[in-house]
Amino acid sequence: MKQVRFPFIILSLCIFVMFPISAEDLDLQTYQKIKEILSNSHHQEEGEVYKERIRKVTDLPLPYLIQIAQSKDNYVFIRARAIRLMELYQNPTSQGALEKTIEDSRENSHLRKLAIHTYSRFSKIDPNRQTQFIKKFESDKELGTIVKNTKKTNLNSKPNQIDLNKLKQMNRN
Repeated sequence: MKQVRFPFIILSLCIFVMFPISAEDLDLQTYQKIKEILSNSHHQEEGEVYKERIRKVTDLPLPYLIQIAQSKDNYVFIRARAIRLMELYQNPTSQGALEKTIEDSRENSHLRKLAIHTYSRFSKIDPNRQTQFIKKFESDKELGTIVKNTKKTNLNSKPNQIDLNKLKQMNRN
């Protein structure tokens, strides 16, 4: 009996480590509703409009936005909207998700650029840390220009506003 128990315990631990059971697992219905809100091409409004629509679905949208933004199964324009909306939910979780997107060299370059733009507009994080993180990408061939331009444009931009021209361009991709 002991011979059977030991491999079973090891196998159970391996499965639990690889596929952890979490109370924070996302509700599929809520995920689909938020994705539908973001995918409606007629809703190219400011972030606050999206926020209000999403608030009717859930009070905690950030995990869903992160999942949508990171899911390579979603269209680029949907993922882009999720990334832009993370600006409305500034905390260490959204900060980490944006940093992950920026650092992933295999990620779509438009999404990485948008993540830099959104990340640079975060006002609730340490500005020195933010500057040092973004500065690492100044010499990146895909991101260098956007990093330099972000410093200039953030001085004149309004927070929580989606740039319609960039969104239209991403919708075409």
